[in-house]
This record gives sequence, structure tokens and C-alpha cells, in this order.
Amino acid sequence: MIPAEQWYEYQESYKKYGFDMKPRETKVNKQKPKAVISAKDKTRLIMLIVFLGTLCIGIIVSTAYAAKLQYDINTILNENNILQGEIDNLNVAIKKESNIAIIEEKATSELGMIYPQGSQIVRLGEKKVEVSDFAMTLKEQAYN
Repeated sequence: MIPAEQWYEYQESYKKYGFDMKPRETKVNKQKPKAVISAKDKTRLIMLIVFLGTLCIGIIVSTAYAAKLQYDINTILNENNILQGEIDNLNVAIKKESNIAIIEEKATSELGMIYPQGSQIVRLGEKKVEVSDFAMTLKEQAYN
């Protein structure tokens, strides 16, 4: 049998919640046993913290090194772009100076050059020798 006090509590719960519902269960606070940390566990925790600290410092150092490398790469790329611009300017200047119209203008105005007459033109290349005897020419070329 239940003591009268508990019976009264049950009756109150049923009035509050109805007959088809169960009354609230009261929680009993259980005290958990305190975890005991041994010296071995403390040593392991300290070693873990030291390892994680070293790992974080390594990550920071590697990130700084990567940033320095990226800065160096960007500096070299900027220098390369400057040099490429100078090369383009020089190519334009070469094309401008090697233009045949500009060369002709400079030769006639500054150097005083003139176009040659027909009799002053000398052609370079093979001399035309008229062959009188074709068979004799072949014979000379074969034995010489």
C-alpha cells in the first residue's frame, strides 16, 4: 500500500492532468561521481596542448612564408609587365625606322642621294655566256 501522503500527491496530479494522463515524474537529482584526473592524464593534456601550439605556430609560419612568396611573384610579374611594355615600344620604333618610305626620305633629304640613271645600274648575279657548241660545253663540265 501507498502511504497517505503519496496517495494525496497522486490525486492532485490526476486532478491537474486528467485520468487518461500520467502524472509528472519527479526527477531525482543524482550526484555524479567527480572525475579523477591522474598525473598521467595531466601529462598527456599538457603534451597535447604543446603539440597543438607547435602545430598552430607552424601553420602561421608557413602562411607568412607563402605570403612572402606571393609578394615576390607579384613583384616579378610587375617588372615583367614593365619590360614587356618597353619591348613593345622598341618594336614599334624599329618598324617605324625600317619603313621604306622613311628610309628613302632620309636618304634623299639628309644624305643627298639620288636615283641612278639606267647606265649606272649594275646587276649582280650570273653572267650570261652564249653557248655555241652545246655538246662541247657538256663535255667540259663533265670532265672538270
